[in-house]
Amino acid sequence: MWEDQPHRDCSPKPGKGLQEAMGCEFGRKATGPQDNTPDTGNSSEPRTVTITNRQAATLIAQGSGITRQPPGPKVVISKAFIVYTNPTARHQTTTILGTSVDVEFTPTSYTWSWGDGTTTTTTDPGHPYPHQTVTHHYKHTATAVTTTLTTTWTTRYHPQGDTTWHTIEGTITTTETSTPYDLVRITSYLTDDAEEAQGH
Repeated sequence: MWEDQPHRDCSPKPGKGLQEAMGCEFGRKATGPQDNTPDTGNSSEPRTVTITNRQAATLIAQGSGITRQPPGPKVVISKAFIVYTNPTARHQTTTILGTSVDVEFTPTSYTWSWGDGTTTTTTDPGHPYPHQTVTHHYKHTATAVTTTLTTTWTTRYHPQGDTTWHTIEGTITTTETSTPYDLVRITSYLTDDAEEAQGH
């Protein structure tokens, strides 16, 4: 019944590594006991790779996406306005100190700003009609209204060769806005023909 709008998958910015994007320098930390042995330049020496919340934020290019129903340029204020988003975790890969690192972003909550001064925060990503779970009812007509979605993500990572996921402290938020739409009211008029059909 509804025509869905596809979600957009996030993708890394071309030519932008994590170090370049943040302008950071990553140091090395020895994982074994320190000694006075001279550095022989052995590239196989174990290294600990860490990622901060701020650094991880540079890797997630887009949010979880907005799909609204109806998807057209007009929304009837007497009808339920349905929205939902994509709850799938995002994965990005970056390289630090020559080590490939997989970073996972998981959405945990969603704040919908409806464009009429009200908001809804939920852990439910919503579902399409007829199983909708996140809806809004507008009360007044308006033009060029938009819905804004702020998604909150938790993040973890694991370097290549390390099967343990490491949680990154803090959360990351992404914000995106829908295409504009007008809020309209439907008015019914009873014509002479309609009255006659009803026996009036």
